[in-house]
Amino acid sequence: MKKTLLIALSLGVSMLATSSMAATIDPETDRQQFIEFFKAKNPNISPEEYINGAYVYSADKMAQWEAAEEFPPYLDAIDEGEALYNKDLAVYQKCFGSDVSKIRVKYPYFDEASKQVVTLEGAINKCRTDAGLKPYGWKKGPIAQISAYLADNARGQKIDVKIESDAALAAYNKGRDFFNKPRGQFNLSCAKCHVDNSGRNARSNTLSAALGHTTHFPVFRAKWQNLGTLHRRYEGCQKNIRAKPYKAQSETYRDLEFFQAYMSNGLEINGPGYRE
Repeated sequence: MKKTLLIALSLGVSMLATSSMAATIDPETDRQQFIEFFKAKNPNISPEEYINGAYVYSADKMAQWEAAEEFPPYLDAIDEGEALYNKDLAVYQKCFGSDVSKIRVKYPYFDEASKQVVTLEGAINKCRTDAGLKPYGWKKGPIAQISAYLADNARGQKIDVKIESDAALAAYNKGRDFFNKPRGQFNLSCAKCHVDNSGRNARSNTLSAALGHTTHFPVFRAKWQNLGTLHRRYEGCQKNIRAKPYKAQSETYRDLEFFQAYMSNGLEINGPGYRE
C-alpha cells in the first residue's frame, strides 16, 4: 500500500506539470499531494522539519548543523545587511514601510499590474533604482546581506503565497513545469533530485527535500564561504546537471521561486541559513 501511494504521488507530482490541462491545475491540491508524498516517504519526519534541509535525514548531521547554528558564519552578514539597510533607510522605508519584520514574509508575490512575480531581491533593487541608487548584483554581496537581515527579522513567520488570478496561476504553472521538466546533459529535473531521490546521496552530499526549500534563504554555504541568494543556488543546480543556467532574477527563476514558495506555504521562515 505504501509503495503504491509513493508511486502514485510521485507520478502526480512529476507528470501533471506537463499535462495539456495545465489551466485546470489546482495549486492547493498540488501542495497537499506534495506534503502527503513526503509524509508517506518518510513517516517519521514531519512536514515542518523540512525547513532544516537535508539535515533531517541524519541525527549525526543534524547535531553538527545545530552546533554550527549556535555561532553561525552568517552573523556578520546580518550585521552588514542591517548597516546597508540603515544607510539608505529613508529610501527603503518609502518602499517597504517602517517595520522590518513584516517585509520578507510578503515575498514572492504576483504583481497584477506588471503580470510578473516579484521577489524580495527584485524589490530591493527596484527600490534602489527608483530612488536613483545603483542596483546591487543579484547573487551575493550586499543584496544577499540585506536579504539576510530582513529574513532574520522575519524568523518564525509563515510563508503565505497567494494565487488569486489566472495570470498568477499561469506563472505558478510555468514554475511548476520548470521544476518537473528534465534538462541538461544528465537529463535531470528539480523533482527528480529533490522529490523522487530526496534523502539519497549524490556523491558525498544528501539530496534535500523540495519541501521547505525556500524558507532558509539566503544561505551561507561552506562551499561558497559566503552568503548567496536562492537564484545563485538555482544557477549552481543547473550547472551541476550540465544545463545552461538562466540569469538570476530571470522570469524563469522568479516563476520557479513562486512555485516552490507556494509549495512551502504554512512553513516557518528560518533564514538566513547555513548549509554545507
